[in-house]
Order: sequence, then structure tokens, then C-alpha cells
Amino acid sequence: CCGRVVSEAMLFFFGISFLVLTFSCVVTTLKQSNPEFDGVALSALRLYEISLGMFGERFDVLEDSPTLMAAIFVFVATSVVFLTNLLIAQLNCAYQASYLDMVGFARINRGKI
Repeated sequence: CCGRVVSEAMLFFFGISFLVLTFSCVVTTLKQSNPEFDGVALSALRLYEISLGMFGERFDVLEDSPTLMAAIFVFVATSVVFLTNLLIAQLNCAYQASYLDMVGFARINRGKI
């Protein structure tokens, strides 16, 4: 039961890590002069902060570079809308499979009585 949910959560974390790495490479290659997104490592750190809601009120520094703001907007839309819905669907399917197993085990136990 728990192994199915953990494997689905790990798939989600792999997906978000892949998305962060992709967008950090994209943000690094953009013509922008924001020091918070200077290099792949810093960009990945900032994108993780954005996806976890820890970036805070620092979005005003993104207004200087519209291309950077657009890339961050696409990242947020993709990670929040698509990946969160994907995680919900994965956990729902894992729960349904666990529920079917629990019903089968309950029938087997009742058959022993």
C-alpha cells in the first residue's frame, strides 16, 4: 500500500526535478541580467523556491526582464497546473489499486471463517 504511493511521489519529484533542470537551462541562456538567475545552479535553486512557494515577494525583480518573466510564468503554469494534477491522478490510481487489494484480502479473510 505505502510502496505504491511512495513510488508515485518519487515519479512526481523526478518530473519536477526534470522540469526545473530544463527551465534553469532555458533561463540561463536568456538575455537577462538578473543576478538571482545567473547560472544553471542558481536558476535551479530559484525555480525550486518558486515551485515550493518559498520565493516570497521577490517577483518585482523579474519585471526588469520580460523574457525572464515569461519563462518563469510558463514554468509556474506547467509545474502548478500540469504536474500537480498529474500527482493527484497518480495518487488516485494508486489508492484505487490499494482499495481493490484490500477488498480482495477482506473476502479471503471472510472465506476462512
